[in-house]
Amino acid sequence: MKILIFSWKDLRHPWAGGSEVNMHEQARRWVERGHEVTIYTSRPKGTPRRDNIDGVEILRAGSHVTSFLLAPIYYLGGLRHRADVILDIINGIPFSSPLFSRKPVVGLVHHVHRDMFIPELGQVLGRLGRFIERYLVPLIYMRSPMVCVSNSTASEIRNKLFLGRHMDLRVVFNGIDCSQYAPDGSDRFERPTVLYLGRLKPYKQLPRLIRIMMEVRKRVPEVELLVAGAGEAILEAQAEVQALDADGFIRFLWEVDEKEKVELYRWSWVTATASTIEGWGLTVIEANACGTPAVAFNVPGLNESIISGKTGLLSESDEEFAEHLVKVLTDSELRQRLARQALEWSNNFSWQVTAEQTLGILEEAVANRESHQEI
Repeated sequence: MKILIFSWKDLRHPWAGGSEVNMHEQARRWVERGHEVTIYTSRPKGTPRRDNIDGVEILRAGSHVTSFLLAPIYYLGGLRHRADVILDIINGIPFSSPLFSRKPVVGLVHHVHRDMFIPELGQVLGRLGRFIERYLVPLIYMRSPMVCVSNSTASEIRNKLFLGRHMDLRVVFNGIDCSQYAPDGSDRFERPTVLYLGRLKPYKQLPRLIRIMMEVRKRVPEVELLVAGAGEAILEAQAEVQALDADGFIRFLWEVDEKEKVELYRWSWVTATASTIEGWGLTVIEANACGTPAVAFNVPGLNESIISGKTGLLSESDEEFAEHLVKVLTDSELRQRLARQALEWSNNFSWQVTAEQTLGILEEAVANRESHQEI
C-alpha cells in the first residue's frame, strides 16, 4: 500500500516535537512491513527538498505557511501517484486534502488548539485559526476517520468543534521504543534534580515552572532544575531566571541527542511540566519507562498519561504543584513507589502496537472506498 502523509513538520524540522516522533516511528514501521510511505512537509532554510529517513521518503516545499497552499499543486503534479490513502496531520490548521483528492483520507489530531491560537498568533490570525479549526476542520473531514492520540483529544473534538459529535473518532495512543527507554541500573543525580524536557513553546509555561521552583527551593535548598530543549519561548524563560536570580540552580541544556535524553530520564529524580494542554504526554511515558515519575497540572492529555498517585502527581494550583515536587524529592519511599509503578505503566505502550492500530484504520479506509466504488 502507498501511504501519503501531509504534515507541516518532519523529524528533521528544527521545531520537531512529539507529533513528529509519533509520525516517524509509525511510518518507518510501515516501511518495514513493505508499504511505501511519502511525507509532504514544509522546507525550513538549509534543508534539502528531498530526503529519506529510515526508508520514509520526504518531500519538502514552502514555509510553514505556504506549504499548505502548495500542497494541492504538488499533489496534482505527481504526489497523487504515491497515494492509495492519505494521512492528513491536522495541527490546528488542516491541509484540507479531501478538497483536492478523491483518495481515501484519514486525519490525525494530537490536540485541539482552540485556546492556543490567540496567545501564539495574535488577535487577528489567532481568531482566524480558531474559526478554521472549529468550523472548517469538521466540515472538511466529516467523512474521514479521525485518529486521536488520547481520549482527552477525542473529547475536545466532540465538545469544542462544530458537529464534532458526528465525527468518526478513533483513539490510538502514542507508543515508546521499549528497547531504548528502560532503566539500566544507573544512579540518580546526587543532587535532587527536576527535569523539564521538550519544546519551549508558550503553552508549555516554562516561566511558570521556574516560579514554582523558587517555592520548592525554600524547602529543598539543594534542588536543581534541568531544562532540555529549545524553542521560541526560550527568551521568556531566560528572562524569568534572570529576574528571579535563579541561575544558580536552573540550567539550560538546550537540545540534547537521544543518548543524552535517555540518560537525563534515568538520572533525574522526577520530570515536571507546567503545560496547559497536551495531546498525550509522550515525554512523560518515556521518563516512566526509565523509572522516573512525573508531576504536572491536571489538564487534558497529561491527566491520561499520568495516573495521579500511582505514576506521578497531578496538581490543581501552583501551590499544590510545588508541594508535590517537594514530596517526591524528600520522600524516598514515595519516590521509589511512584518510579516502580511508572515503569509498570509504561509497559502498556509500544510503537509497534500504535503503528499496527493506525495502519488498520488506513487499510479500512481503503477497503471502504473500494467497496463504495463497486456499488
